[in-house]
Amino acid sequence: MQREERALEAALEAVTQRVVDIKGSLQELLAKIEREGEQADWPSYLNAFSVISAQIYTLTKVLKNEKTPVLRNYLTLPLQLSADTDEKLLAATEGRVPSFSHDFVPNLLRTKPEPDVEARHLTLEAKMAQVNHDTAQKQINIHNKVVKHVMELVNTAREEWETETSSRQALAQTCSLNETQILIAALGTGKGIRPTQQPAPQQTQQRPQPSVAQQAAASQRKAVSAVKTNIKAASTMHPYGR
Repeated sequence: MQREERALEAALEAVTQRVVDIKGSLQELLAKIEREGEQADWPSYLNAFSVISAQIYTLTKVLKNEKTPVLRNYLTLPLQLSADTDEKLLAATEGRVPSFSHDFVPNLLRTKPEPDVEARHLTLEAKMAQVNHDTAQKQINIHNKVVKHVMELVNTAREEWETETSSRQALAQTCSLNETQILIAALGTGKGIRPTQQPAPQQTQQRPQPSVAQQAAASQRKAVSAVKTNIKAASTMHPYGR
């Protein structure tokens, strides 16, 4: 019994939290509709509906979980009826229900729909009873045909999208993200590029300047060689060459 009570408490806590999330999303959506009016952004409404749909799906998963007990097997009833204000009940209902009195219990724990909803339901049933069976069946068939056609379009679009996605993944990779980043870093900041080695400047050896005596000796050697050349040239001339 204790294990079942703990499982029930955990399940109720999880369900309550999911219901609070859905309620908050609905309140935000209603406030958005009242605030923006006709100037509303349609994609933002689609996002809000997507969030609410995801929250409802999460709540359904919690209810269908194996660890969640079947809540329909349990009865909900007030343990005590009192006209005095109950602070816990007031906080749980956000100030809507101050106490479990004889006036609130029939409305909160009703098993039938509200009178207005029940009256509309009876009106629709009476309208359906007036329609001929063949006409109703024809309308049902047309409706099913339209729904089937829409489902085929959705399935075809999904298959095309999945095929396109798989073909993109199957294409051979023609670039490398790592190499692209290295190239961009090299072009932008010079990262990874080796500096070019400049040739070392050649050192010219300065020859020592000759002294005055050495210059005089060199000029004397040049003069002697010039005299020898002139003498040799004169000896080769024929004495009777005129």
